[in-house]
Amino acid sequence: GIGKTTLLKQIYNKLLLNFQNKFGVVIWVSVSKDLRLEKIQELIGIKIGLFDKAWRKKSVKDKASDIFKILKDKKFVLLMDGLWERVDLTKVGVPLPDSKKLWKIVFTTRSLEICSLMEADRQFKVKCLAAKEAWKLFQTMIGDKTLHDGHVEVLGLAIDISEECYGLPLAL
Repeated sequence: GIGKTTLLKQIYNKLLLNFQNKFGVVIWVSVSKDLRLEKIQELIGIKIGLFDKAWRKKSVKDKASDIFKILKDKKFVLLMDGLWERVDLTKVGVPLPDSKKLWKIVFTTRSLEICSLMEADRQFKVKCLAAKEAWKLFQTMIGDKTLHDGHVEVLGLAIDISEECYGLPLAL
């Protein structure tokens, strides 16, 4: 609820709008808690034009090979949202980033350990909103009319609720 997915979506949209020529393919993958390589491959396959009835029936290893053959010659960005465990990108078919290519992989996770296991080059910690910013967001979401034109106790309750949300935007 701190805004990792929202931030990644903004990066994704910016890449699609402004950097489509720089990166041949921009791929979004939501990774669930029950990690399935097949699901990741399916989402990548759809984006790069591999996904059809015959391809769906292939083994994970064959799909990985097909994905690798296409991506190794492309400039791409892979955005993976919500990692709960390490993803072996080679088993998915994703070429690992190197200094010669413009292959980029960006992911969100709640765990610093996952950052380490994924061998992240850079880490950015997304922090909770400060109390003042949290209250501003809450006011924006609720609206002045609700806060000030309603029952006398609404404003006090709203302040209490805002504080209970600990600066987490999604909770607010």
